[in-house]
Amino acid sequence: MLGRQIQKATIAVCAILILAGITGQDASAQSRWKQTVQIVTPIVSGELGQALVDSLIAVIHRNDIPVRRSYEDTTRYSAIDLEDILLDEGFDITSANQVFLTFLYEADPRTFSQEITEMYFIYRPQEYEESDIPIMLVDSSHPAVRNMLTSNGTRLESNEAVFEPFWDQLRLHQLEEGMVVQIGDRVIRDEQIAMAEKERIIGIIRRFLY
Repeated sequence: MLGRQIQKATIAVCAILILAGITGQDASAQSRWKQTVQIVTPIVSGELGQALVDSLIAVIHRNDIPVRRSYEDTTRYSAIDLEDILLDEGFDITSANQVFLTFLYEADPRTFSQEITEMYFIYRPQEYEESDIPIMLVDSSHPAVRNMLTSNGTRLESNEAVFEPFWDQLRLHQLEEGMVVQIGDRVIRDEQIAMAEKERIIGIIRRFLY
């Protein structure tokens, strides 16, 4: 009888230890976070998007940064060659009216980092049955591009003494019209799901920051 009681007690203790181990792993997993998020947001003349395009073109020309036309096109072009190709089709780099921004977030209890890894510019016709026209795909990890995002920007119309870097204005919570289109490998096409995922990601970011 005593032996059975000891055996039952031993099993119970083992179960508690296993459960504690699983819980500890879950807590550890939740304390570390890494997520790739892609959004699409419009480029409007006279606003942030157009200023970003103009500054980016200048940086690409000045630093001879090779760019691609699209994800499908692996050829790397100089800015001049890409502009010639676009002109033959009746476009130029400034024709872009939408940009896909790919963010990489990484966090743990002590650090938080976020960066824009890619910027993919397209021209989207007003008629939805027509296909998007690829304009330019830029690797944002290039030092000159990263420096442009943090050092260049726009000034407030209400207070020209206040300068806002592009990077601060391109944060997910700042892009009111930005729509989440992909999280990791999962493509999102439903607008309601996209809105919910955007709020979820913003909520996670706030928990790590505050």
